[in-house]
Amino acid sequence: MKASRRGGMGFVSTITEGIAVAFDSLGANKVRSGLTILGVTIGVLVVMVMAAVITGINRSFSDLVAPNGMTTFNVVHFDFSSFDFTAGPLDDAENDFFRNPPLKPEWAKDIARIPEIRSAAAMVDLAGSGYEASVGSERVEISLYGVGADYLEISSGDIISGRWFTHLEADRRAAVVAIDSATAVGLFGSRDPLGRDIRISRGNEGSRVRVIGVYRPPANLFAGLATHYVWLPFPTADKVLRVWDRQVALLVRPDADTDLETALDATRARMRQLRGLKPGEEDDFAFITSDQMMSLWGQLTGILFAAMVGLSSIGLLVGGVGVIGIMMISVTERTREIGLRKAMGSRRRDIMWQFLVEAATLTLLGGATGMLIGGLLVWGVNQWTPLPAVVPLWSILAALLASILTGVGFGLYPASRAAALDPIEALRHE
Repeated sequence: MKASRRGGMGFVSTITEGIAVAFDSLGANKVRSGLTILGVTIGVLVVMVMAAVITGINRSFSDLVAPNGMTTFNVVHFDFSSFDFTAGPLDDAENDFFRNPPLKPEWAKDIARIPEIRSAAAMVDLAGSGYEASVGSERVEISLYGVGADYLEISSGDIISGRWFTHLEADRRAAVVAIDSATAVGLFGSRDPLGRDIRISRGNEGSRVRVIGVYRPPANLFAGLATHYVWLPFPTADKVLRVWDRQVALLVRPDADTDLETALDATRARMRQLRGLKPGEEDDFAFITSDQMMSLWGQLTGILFAAMVGLSSIGLLVGGVGVIGIMMISVTERTREIGLRKAMGSRRRDIMWQFLVEAATLTLLGGATGMLIGGLLVWGVNQWTPLPAVVPLWSILAALLASILTGVGFGLYPASRAAALDPIEALRHE
């Protein structure tokens, strides 16, 4: 503590004084300080909100991609992972999407006979295709699915009331459907929907079907984005809605005692027979597994994290430039004070440390503001959107650390200038 006795400042007093001076500067230079804080606030805000949303989605993504178990997989007519969105217009002769023949829905029964497979069902996903359900003047937009009668054995959802359609009804292309509870309330209010007719339509085309069951699908991350669901037998969808054959997929669930790789190998062998492929010929079909979906999601979140770093860096850069401006002005205004302190025995590192604490205090204040606003936004996301948002501890620590490092990094030059001032010249400064 000899330095303190010679006029130097101790560690605690340096920090205390640096914080006090930072708040004085904040009051004296409201606009400049406000812009500095705003830049850091935006940078921290972006980190917190994006990290919270990505973390929340990651925690529930396994349930989203595989609500029926991690071994459930789809058979599709071409490898979606090979699709190149940057290659320009599709070429019928070169793109597997058109070159590979479509799947036949009846193949689901062949796959279901494989000893390693518990169940299989044809499926067509028409969600987002503009279909709506209506009863009289009541109408709701729906996510429409054509599925096989065995779909209920593959799905982990539950029948709330009524029943699921049978194989006989599916084979006869019966005009029956199962709906979710939101659709039931939207179309019938408090009335019992069972046995009542609804109209499914898109544009001027539509068909009347009868509700035989209310089904609760598995937990879905995006359930809040599309709360109205309708399921009808695949053959009925094929007849009534003119399903494009290249939209057909086969949903497969392996036997409980069979691992995924064994089930995939057995299904691949059967699919090659059904396709009539000779030894040595490449598969003209593909599988979509939960692992592939997780890998794809990992790539997407990697891009989102890169965007998060880029956006937050811009905000921190703006705040850092503001720190340089404010601190240089502070050095100029306090030149005589610096000279006096040096004359009384303060060392260069004491002066430099004080200015760095002042700069870090300003940016930390911006970071704390960003965390507060970010926390409110995350709460709003959880309250008013279907997206799960969880603030991870690492994002809080990263935000605080980034705020402090921004102040220290950009305050280093002004602090060095202050520490390098000649005490005699500084005392002469007017």
